[in-house]
Amino acid sequence: MKTIGTIAIGALLFVGIVGTAEAKCFTFSGKSDVGVCVNGDSTDSRKEAKKICESQEGSCGNIKSSSSKCHSNSGKCYDENGHASRSLSGY
Repeated sequence: MKTIGTIAIGALLFVGIVGTAEAKCFTFSGKSDVGVCVNGDSTDSRKEAKKICESQEGSCGNIKSSSSKCHSNSGKCYDENGHASRSLSGY
């Protein structure tokens, strides 16, 4: 029984660690109605999100916050390919 419990706890920890390495959606100080969702939360991922924002919207300012989803009534949630949408989730 102890072995099964240990395996179960190990599996939950693994899923928790892997789950935190997912993509993120970022918002920007200069464009509050814009969000960009990219793969990862590293410095390079943040730079890529800002690059996408600026290529689609012009100057975006700095990253203000991150989340696992984006919703924009104006349809300004951009994915990692620069495609616009009203809503993106699962990031």
